[in-house]
Amino acid sequence: MACVSGTADSFDDGAGTHLGQAGSGVAGSGTFQAGSSSVSGSAPTGSAGSSGPQPGFGGTASTAGSGTGAGPAQGGNVTSAGSTSSGGTGGSTTTEMCSFPAWMAGHAYVKGDKVMYMNKAFIANDDNPGYDPLVSTFYWSPYDCQAVSMGGSGGSGGSGMVINNGDCVLDKLLPQGETSFHAMFIPPWQGHQEKSLYSYSALCTALKGFGQFASSGNAETDKREIAAFFAHVAKETAFLEQTDEAGQPSNSGDFHGRGAIQLTGQANYQAAGDYLQKNLVGSPGMVSTDPVINWQTALWFWVVHKNPGTAGTQNCHQAIQAGDFAQTTRIINGGVECPGSDSAKTRAQYYQNDCTILSISPGNSLVC
Repeated sequence: MACVSGTADSFDDGAGTHLGQAGSGVAGSGTFQAGSSSVSGSAPTGSAGSSGPQPGFGGTASTAGSGTGAGPAQGGNVTSAGSTSSGGTGGSTTTEMCSFPAWMAGHAYVKGDKVMYMNKAFIANDDNPGYDPLVSTFYWSPYDCQAVSMGGSGGSGGSGMVINNGDCVLDKLLPQGETSFHAMFIPPWQGHQEKSLYSYSALCTALKGFGQFASSGNAETDKREIAAFFAHVAKETAFLEQTDEAGQPSNSGDFHGRGAIQLTGQANYQAAGDYLQKNLVGSPGMVSTDPVINWQTALWFWVVHKNPGTAGTQNCHQAIQAGDFAQTTRIINGGVECPGSDSAKTRAQYYQNDCTILSISPGNSLVC
């Protein structure tokens, strides 16, 4: 149930989330150094032009880049769309880039659809209801595409859209990356359909604004935090099947539970929006329609929000870093579920299941 200062709604505990540094981005001034291989295959290596505005926090903003060099840029996975021009002997070349949507379990795909999965591109060989590209090789095949920077070679540089796709912090802790993520959201019932709101790629984007999450450097401690966070998200969203409390419309102007932690109540929407620099009070539906804002609000609740009325001065991040899963339940919905309710026991069971997937011990403090 969504809970606002101890008051529960009819589904799940609401949690305000808070995002830092939302906005339009900050102009970058660094210069990419071109790699040793040219895009056109015939022009000499040069240096890429200086970067344009960088994406703002919590988004995948893109900007046109230009330069005089050719070849992949160093310092990150940078993908570009468009064509590059070569000076002298090289003709223009158009290369398809690896910038497809992230694969989603349970999402229907048709023949020819292209997706990104575990940092690789795949194409659907036939229609399918969201089979795993690595498992269902009859329905999916690897797709050849490139991640290159824009820029001409030898002459004036080409320009195009540049998207920065950095590695996801979760990939370093989950044994099989996105596959492990989906494994933690398999419910004990048939016909499971994850909502597209809860995409793994959107979570990875949102995490870039919350560097404290699962970053202690101790692998077991950090995996416990992932297990705990996902356990509560599973409880709040019916294993990623529910975006809005009790099936209410996302576009209503009220403050019902929405998103991964079922953000509930105007005070929480206000606090989360202030932190994220988003007008969530004016447009509350963003929490259950925008994938990145959805995860950002959940992470805000986890690493910033406190519930001193029932749980003291800790936030969930601090509690689980100390090995206290029971305390995270108190913070989320302690006024309703503690002590020892069936709902609190269910959260603990989900957490233990996630710890098993990650091959770690859940610790001793499980049920509030």
